[in-house]
Amino acid sequence: MAVTKQDLLDPAYLASLNDFQLMSRVAVDGFMAGIHRSHSHGAGMEFLQYRNYSPGEDLKYLDWKVLAKSDKLYTKVFQEETNMNCYFVLDTSASMQYQGSRAACSKLHYACMVAACIAQSASRQGDNVGLFAYSDHLHESVEIGGRLGQVDHILRALTRLKPTGEAQHESMLQTFLRHFKSRGTVIYISDMLEGEDVLPKLLRNFRVNKSDCLAIQVLDPDELDLPQNRVTRYLDSELESEVTTYPETARADYEKRMGAFLERLKEGLAQSQVDFIQLVTTDSVGVSLAKYFDHRGPR
Repeated sequence: MAVTKQDLLDPAYLASLNDFQLMSRVAVDGFMAGIHRSHSHGAGMEFLQYRNYSPGEDLKYLDWKVLAKSDKLYTKVFQEETNMNCYFVLDTSASMQYQGSRAACSKLHYACMVAACIAQSASRQGDNVGLFAYSDHLHESVEIGGRLGQVDHILRALTRLKPTGEAQHESMLQTFLRHFKSRGTVIYISDMLEGEDVLPKLLRNFRVNKSDCLAIQVLDPDELDLPQNRVTRYLDSELESEVTTYPETARADYEKRMGAFLERLKEGLAQSQVDFIQLVTTDSVGVSLAKYFDHRGPR
């Protein structure tokens, strides 16, 4: 049976490849077309507008067809592709290991797939990429760069990540901030559980020097609707505490609390001028990337 474009972007198929280099190439080749436009004018790929020709300008941008028809001198203005610095910051704490029965992979594996695909595409466009992955300590750090093999370095680092430890957001993000020197975009990926108060304040720190910050929340569908229908033991993977309950009796209160958590998180990020995307591990990676590029397009 032939593999369709939808298959190429399905998280179950991509997770089965077990190779971030191959997986990201398959997803990028199957979906992505164009990334990151700047508002500067110059010799770019996308036509923007006409303006009056000024003596001394390069004649190669003169529209000769318009000149022949109207005897007027007009220069083509283009929207130019621009290189940028793209920093990936990943939460690899123990809560990211969760994988429900409906998902093909854990939250961390899904987060790594999304990061790998964006990094692969950004690198192809000439952007500089870097990585910072943490829980209660630093797990991986790849300095920002655009040298040959940079994206491969990042993909190998993603392969080594394991979900472990408690998320120490404040100390670890402050550590990363001290190394955040160059203007660019910070792509923060985490489940953000219990981070609704601290994360908006911390991520606001990256909105310096006209830098941009995008917070991507990755959740398992179980975390949204509590689907279990029999007595279940729930474990806190970071604090190692547990609760045993019948989901049917707890579901309404749980969904209310989850809704309040998400609303508070979104409001805090909006006030900090940090853009927010929520992804679920059963979503097509194509949906995830489309949301990312919809966000990046106006930039």
